[in-house]
Amino acid sequence: MSESRLEPRASLIRPLNDGSRSSSGAPVTIVGDRPPLPHATLAALLSGCDLVFAAVIPLLLRDRPTGIAALEPPGPRFTMFAAILAVAFIAGMGGYAQRSLSSLQAQIGSMLNGVAATVAVSALALAALDRDASVQPGWAALSVMAVALGLASLRVVTTSLITHDAAGRFAPRTVLVGGGENGARLIQLLRHTGDRSLRVIGFVDDRSSRLSDGARVVPFLGETEMLFALIAKGDVDQVIVALPWSAEGRIIPLLRRLAVEPVHVRLAPDLIAYHFAELGETRIGGLRMIHLADRPASSLSTLVKRVEDVVLGVLCLIAFAAPMLLVAIAIRLDDPGPVLFRQRRTGFNNREFEILKFRTMRLGMATDEAGAIRQAARADARVTRVGAVLRRTSLDELPQLFNVLRGDMSLVGPRPHAPGTRAGNRPFEQVVACYAARHRVRPGLTGLAQVRGLRGETDTEAKLVRRVESDLEYIETWSLWLDLLILFRTAMAIVTMRNAY
Repeated sequence: MSESRLEPRASLIRPLNDGSRSSSGAPVTIVGDRPPLPHATLAALLSGCDLVFAAVIPLLLRDRPTGIAALEPPGPRFTMFAAILAVAFIAGMGGYAQRSLSSLQAQIGSMLNGVAATVAVSALALAALDRDASVQPGWAALSVMAVALGLASLRVVTTSLITHDAAGRFAPRTVLVGGGENGARLIQLLRHTGDRSLRVIGFVDDRSSRLSDGARVVPFLGETEMLFALIAKGDVDQVIVALPWSAEGRIIPLLRRLAVEPVHVRLAPDLIAYHFAELGETRIGGLRMIHLADRPASSLSTLVKRVEDVVLGVLCLIAFAAPMLLVAIAIRLDDPGPVLFRQRRTGFNNREFEILKFRTMRLGMATDEAGAIRQAARADARVTRVGAVLRRTSLDELPQLFNVLRGDMSLVGPRPHAPGTRAGNRPFEQVVACYAARHRVRPGLTGLAQVRGLRGETDTEAKLVRRVESDLEYIETWSLWLDLLILFRTAMAIVTMRNAY
């Protein structure tokens, strides 16, 4: 996180009137920090505008020609009923909740769901009243689209006013409890994201000797008793407890005191949670938990991919049976030794397996004197004459079809690497922290990185990073269509012998 992105935002941080920092609990006056517009007022204004738009727009479309039939609404009373129903559904879906008003995505989502529910209920009501014949489909479709567009426009204006409000007229005045590392991390996050859903007026802490420099970018109001004095004067709308969760002995009594005060009370996450601020959350046993990751594929997706591997693998073996036999004969005639090269590779769930390839090097030259894996390079002297042809055409990979049918590999996936392989002078695992995430799926005969040209020797760390990025992108976005596209592009790359050696 760069320092430039952590500069204070005037709309978020509002200093004390005299710039003083009270540590003795003396009264502090916050001048000019007027209360925000009540949420109930803002919600009432938005819902009122929604009601007017939803009721008036369909009536404005009355008797306008479409080229097919006149647009005839069922009547003002039914239109008003539908408008009230829409507002009720939007409200029930949280469209007017305080947490939603500053998020355009949340507002649009609840509005569209509310309109869809209204259309369904209105259609059922018309069917029950036997009014189908009086409603032209053209009018109904145009009315729904026009109302949705009008309500969406209202939400664009509302969220724009809230998120660009430099005076903080809509954000609750907020005091943080805790000036340690937890409080500093929260302030840093708010400044980084530019969140205008609250207005921090300062922080309080009973342990002034342990205050973090990162927390001092907002005013220090004093000890915890100062918070309750400000609440009593009506200068605080929201309190965020930003103490470390290990301080349970301090947090629980404080929360019990705050529970009887007329303010919103929030508990900030502990330190490690800030590393996952952009992730969602889930509930288990009623407790909120941070949603970090899912399995790369569902049970159905795993089954589909396995069927793909078996069916296409068998077809490929049948198609390449004769070429593989000719390759085996050529290898034996060119250089004495086994036809196949076997090597331990790391596969799914970090389990090792024995990969099969046509041998392209002279015997005993795959490792150095210390036994470390030596990656093949262009114009590598260890490669045989037949091996050079096999590498250019990628035919040396064909025996891996048996690995695919055996279940060690998949046709498409991250390419398996030998344990201990290095990028530059460091093992792969030390270059990329999330390197092992590649092993969440079966390794592949080809992959997204390979069709992007990221194949061959990883003689620099940058090459490995780009390859791992593509591997992780494939895991996160897998689909059957993506596999087929990669297989097609692999075939094209083999024909052109791009990036092969």
